Amino acid sequence: MIYLILIIGLITAFINGAHDGGTIVATSITSRLITQKQAAVLSGLCNFAGAVLLGTAVAYTVASGLLDTDALLADSSGRVGLFVLAAFMGSIIWNVFTWVVSLPSSASHSMIGAMVGCGLAGYGLDFIHWDTFFIKIILAMLISPVIGFAAGFLLIKAQNFLLRNATIVWNRRIRVLEIISTVLEACFHGSNDAQKVIGLTAIGIAGCEGTDLTMPLWLIVSCSAALAIGTMCGGSNMIRAVGKDIIKVDSDKAFASQLASILVTEFSNLTGLPISSTQIITGSVMGVGTENTPKSVNWSVSGKIAISWITTIPASALMGALILKILTSVVL
Repeated sequence: MIYLILIIGLITAFINGAHDGGTIVATSITSRLITQKQAAVLSGLCNFAGAVLLGTAVAYTVASGLLDTDALLADSSGRVGLFVLAAFMGSIIWNVFTWVVSLPSSASHSMIGAMVGCGLAGYGLDFIHWDTFFIKIILAMLISPVIGFAAGFLLIKAQNFLLRNATIVWNRRIRVLEIISTVLEACFHGSNDAQKVIGLTAIGIAGCEGTDLTMPLWLIVSCSAALAIGTMCGGSNMIRAVGKDIIKVDSDKAFASQLASILVTEFSNLTGLPISSTQIITGSVMGVGTENTPKSVNWSVSGKIAISWITTIPASALMGALILKILTSVVL
């Protein structure tokens, strides 16, 4: 069972990376800073480095802050492994669906939703730490795109004011800064997203082995590698959705949106908030797009993306619950 949990966990990390990979580098590609192949390699390497080096605060929030982990690990019926498998599978199904239809939804929130659904189906209402769920998950989900939007809008305004008399030399420096911001954005994305898979996999391993909950280095490295490889395989559909369909991104807008998402994502890493980097990036792109006029933003596309954000947690929760019921009836 442990090997199966690890394999499905690595597949989940890979799909999360592939799902979000295009979103991370969308602005750099559509502003013609780097090619799609260059962006894929750069993003993959930086995602791996960030996931391995930048801490595990989010992993512990997912592993022990959201669920009654003590009750789960004390369950000797064999449901712990099934719980983890069902949560991963529910997340995978939703992520594949939204990837196919080119909706940049939150891969992270799909996994959290699946965990909640499995918890309700397998252990009841008291199993979920609702204060953590509403404050650290739902509230973060609601304010993340708003903060990203505001940060993007303010940063593009400040950037345009400071560089209003900029020479060609300064414009070239902006492109250098954009490369740096792409690197940082990928690092922070890797740190935040890989930790969610690490946390849930750690629960499965601890439950099957009957040991304390830990985050061993080999688990961190393997999940980080799977996420990085997935990021390198990210499709052009998300690049188009974020970098072209919402607004037409140029170099200046790309840098401002990236800097905004970096600041918000790193804040979440430091505080342990499992926010969605996809929501942050998309919100910041909308923010820089409204700098001249709100008409610059394709609000029809933005509305579809917002709907996918709202439906991600309940849809993945339902899938996780159904899969757990099926697995329980077949295995136990």
